[in-house]
Amino acid sequence: MISKKIDDLLTPKKKEGCLILNQNLPKYLAVSEWMKQQIYHHRFKAGEKLISENQLCEKFSISRQTARQAIAVLEKEGLVLKKQGSGTYVNPDFIRLKADSKTIGLVIDSMDNFLFSEIISEIEDVLSANDYHTILRLTRNKVNHEREQLLTLLDSDIDGLIVQGTKSALPNPNLDIYEQFTERGIPVIFINNYYPSLNCNYIVVDDELGGRLATKHLIEKGHERITGIFKYDDLQGSLRYKGFLTEMYHHHLSVDESSIIWYSTEDMNRQFSLDQDHSLLTKLRHCTAIICHNDQIAMKLMNLLAHQQLSVPNDLSIISFDNSTLCELGTVTLTSVSHPKGDLGRLAAESLLTMIENQAFEIKHLYKPELIIRESVKKL
Repeated sequence: MISKKIDDLLTPKKKEGCLILNQNLPKYLAVSEWMKQQIYHHRFKAGEKLISENQLCEKFSISRQTARQAIAVLEKEGLVLKKQGSGTYVNPDFIRLKADSKTIGLVIDSMDNFLFSEIISEIEDVLSANDYHTILRLTRNKVNHEREQLLTLLDSDIDGLIVQGTKSALPNPNLDIYEQFTERGIPVIFINNYYPSLNCNYIVVDDELGGRLATKHLIEKGHERITGIFKYDDLQGSLRYKGFLTEMYHHHLSVDESSIIWYSTEDMNRQFSLDQDHSLLTKLRHCTAIICHNDQIAMKLMNLLAHQQLSVPNDLSIISFDNSTLCELGTVTLTSVSHPKGDLGRLAAESLLTMIENQAFEIKHLYKPELIIRESVKKL
C-alpha cells in the first residue's frame, strides 16, 4: 500500500531548527496546503487568529513574500478573513460553507483538445441540472501540475472528481493522492484514459479495437506498407499502437519499426513544425498509408505533405482518431475512428452522481468505436 495520509505529505519534518516543505509543490503552495490541513483538522480553530507571516517564515525558513502568497491562497478560497488593523483570522463560516458545497472537480490536460469542449459541455449540463457546479483544473499533461491540482481539490471539499489522466502510459507518482480521495469517500472516475496500476472507475474508448479497425480498413484497400504516428506517454497511444500491430500480424504483414513516429505533448509542436518536414517525411518514404494518433496530428501531417507538394490520398493515405470537427475542414476530408464525446461526458457525470449516492457502485465502461469513412484513403 503506497497511500500516505495527506499530513505525511504536507506536514514537514524538523531539520536544523526549521521545517522542510514537500518538494513536489511550489513553496507558497506547500505552505498554504499545510495551513489548510491545520484548519480542516481544527488545529487552527474557526474564528481564531491565523499563524502570522513572521511565524511562517521562521517555521519553514521561507521569505516574507512566500508567506504572504501562501496566506493569499487561503484568503482567495475563503478559508481566512483579513481584518483591517487586526490581522488574518480563520473564517468562522468555513464549516458551513463546506457543508453547503455541491462541487465536482474536473481535471483535464488542456483546453486545446478538440474533444473536450463537447465533453465538458455535457458534463456541466448533467451536473448543473442536479444543482452541482464544477471546478475546472488543467494539468498541461505534467505530473507535477497534476499533483498540485489534486492536492488543492483534495482540500476544497469537493463531492466527486472526474479526471483525464496525465501521461497515463508512464509510471505516475500521484497515485497516493488518488487513494486519499478514496479514503475520504470522494468518488473518482477517469475519462479517456486511466492508470492501469490503480484500481479505479473509468469510461474510455476501446482504443486497441480502434487501432485494429483503422489498420484493417487500410489493408482492405490494398495497403501493406503501413506505419503510424503514436503518442508514447499516453495510454490511448500505446493501445492504438497495440491494435495496429495486432492487425498487421493477423494479416501476416511485417512492420517497419524505423518508420513509426513517436511523440509526446512537450515535443509535438516542434516535431511537426514545417522546418521538420524533410526529416519526418524521410521516415515515411516507403509507406503508402499512415495511422495518426488523432485528427490534430493528421492535419499537421497534411500541412507538411502540402509543403512538399505531396497530396492526400494520392501520395499517402491517412486515417486518424476522434472524428472531430477537424475531419471536415481540409480540402480532403479525413477518415477517422469515432469518439463518443458528448455521450462519454454525459455518462461520466451521471455515473459520478450515482457513485456519490452509492459508494459501492463501480463502472468500467468501454465504448466500441466505429470507422467513419471519408476521402483520405486511396484504394491501391
